[in-house]
Amino acid sequence: MPAVEFAPVGSADAARPVPLKLILIDDHAILRDGLRALFDLQHDLEVIAEAGSIAEGIVLSTQLQPDVVIIDILFPTGSGIDAIGALRSACRRARIVVLTVSEAPECLRAAIDAGADAWVAKREAYGVLFAAIRSSISLNDERMHSVPSAPGPQPPLVRRLTLRERQVLLGVARGHTSKQIAAELNRSTKTIIKHRSNMMRKLSLHDASAVTRFAVAAGLLAVDPEAQPK
Repeated sequence: MPAVEFAPVGSADAARPVPLKLILIDDHAILRDGLRALFDLQHDLEVIAEAGSIAEGIVLSTQLQPDVVIIDILFPTGSGIDAIGALRSACRRARIVVLTVSEAPECLRAAIDAGADAWVAKREAYGVLFAAIRSSISLNDERMHSVPSAPGPQPPLVRRLTLRERQVLLGVARGHTSKQIAAELNRSTKTIIKHRSNMMRKLSLHDASAVTRFAVAAGLLAVDPEAQPK
């Protein structure tokens, strides 16, 4: 009978990474409860506080110094974009992730200017949010300071895409799912997934957040008549 080897007691805990400490700032309690429950299932993420208002969120972030602050930009009593600057001053090492229903390019530009590190549309899959939380890539790096306010000539990488791939690029950048893009373009979801995969491969992009950053930097999120559904 082969010998049975036992791992040393406590070895699993020893190998477990120190979780990232998160603070949630959103005025919808149901959303906060859902995110907390979701994060509780992730061994490397821990919600240490949540706030239903901007003022409370800034106070908690200042006191607790989280690794990541997740904040909406739409509040009944203030602007989350205005709060980003205060959060950046209060928690200089924290990663600030905007989680919102808004997909307006001007809001993304304002969030970048205010100091946000990542932007995730609420319609995105949870995996996109996880990637934004765990990533070391910042929206506010030097490549993003040149985000134009209006679309200019398409960069060479975009010109490598087919018309359908450009349509999918815009859909993904606006936070649409493959199923939604398929409905908009009157194509099957399987076909859209194929176009999406080809587009991301050609642009060397690995998730939806990266697609959004690329589209904003390239000035593609304004109306593009050539990329409208035919």
